[in-house]
Amino acid sequence: MRAEIIAIGSELLSPWRLDTNSLFITEHLNRVGIRVWRKTIVGDRLEDLKHVFSAALQQADIVFCIGGLGPTQDDLTREAVAEVLGRKLCLNDEALQQLEQRYARIGVTMTPNNRQQAMVPEGGIVVPNPNGTAPGLFLAHEDRLVFLLPGPPHELKAMIVNQVMGFISRYHPTSPLIYRQLKIASEGESRVDHLVAPVYKSYPEVETTILASAGIVDLFFYWLRPEETERSDAVLDELTTRVKDLLGPSVFAEREESLEAVTGSLLRQRGKTLATAESCTGGFLSKLITDVPGSSDYFRGGMITYSNESKSSWLGVDRAKIEEFGAVSPVVAQTMAERVRLLAEADFGLSVTGIAGPSGGTADKPVGLVYVGFADAKGSELKKLQLPGDREIVRLRTARMALDWVRRRLL
Repeated sequence: MRAEIIAIGSELLSPWRLDTNSLFITEHLNRVGIRVWRKTIVGDRLEDLKHVFSAALQQADIVFCIGGLGPTQDDLTREAVAEVLGRKLCLNDEALQQLEQRYARIGVTMTPNNRQQAMVPEGGIVVPNPNGTAPGLFLAHEDRLVFLLPGPPHELKAMIVNQVMGFISRYHPTSPLIYRQLKIASEGESRVDHLVAPVYKSYPEVETTILASAGIVDLFFYWLRPEETERSDAVLDELTTRVKDLLGPSVFAEREESLEAVTGSLLRQRGKTLATAESCTGGFLSKLITDVPGSSDYFRGGMITYSNESKSSWLGVDRAKIEEFGAVSPVVAQTMAERVRLLAEADFGLSVTGIAGPSGGTADKPVGLVYVGFADAKGSELKKLQLPGDREIVRLRTARMALDWVRRRLL
């Protein structure tokens, strides 16, 4: 089965709003074996809405229209869908009663324009919205399923989990999507594909998807032959094993698990503790570590020594070395790692100092130059990185690659 998601709202075509609903819907559809083949964002113009919805009906088995169900003049989703399906919009007494009761509960007078939220295309089924005023709608059209859902995420999520997935299972038998996932750290997308493409291309029954973000590459292997599911596990396991052998320790997870969670789990298993000293990342490294619940088991703490003065006065980095070599230098990075380990009484010290940009770079020390220091009881080591990207990406790559170094040391 194929699904299409249409995110509706002119605000989603601006720099101020981001569509996150489609990610949530896709996750839940994938769990029951439904692939999302296209996502579209369309503004609040009736003809545009009709055009996009009509095209989706021709291609997808399930169509989700998200947003445009409010009481204002630019909420046109119901009207567009009704026109394309050739159905009249009718006032639904049940939906109207729910609206009136909701407004009464919160002590607000319902304005007349709210009545349009109770308009339903003929044959449509109202999907109650316990967290908002706009009810959802479900329509079966020929062999297609159509869902109209409100845009606010806290409203939509509850409806997807508690109601929408039930509608889908009643109309179409579903089965989990059969796939494997590998998560790879500190490797570029092109290098990963260069290494593994000869392997995955030899499996015609498997579709491979590669997704890259700052410092992380995800590989997905999807089984394409539902009529041969008895072979799927053996084939996918063989493929992932061959790919893992090629990528070695760069693979840090085989499911949706963050690098910081995996690294933290290894620290806990080995009974080791970590402390950080950060300059260019400004606390982002510590933030990633403490995003993991229970990280106090292994994370002693961190210091943001952004200025030269803080490096010397807080960490004890020799001022003369900073003046001679600069704050972004091997000796400063290693000293930061050594000193924070001792101050925090941790097993490991991890430091970062670099030039995140956009300014501050020179011919000798360009933007993106980062030194990562690692210290333990045996001494300290250094990694030099030259990272692409803007300031945000350089900082994120730095934090992830620093954590990955700790992970690899624990293997």
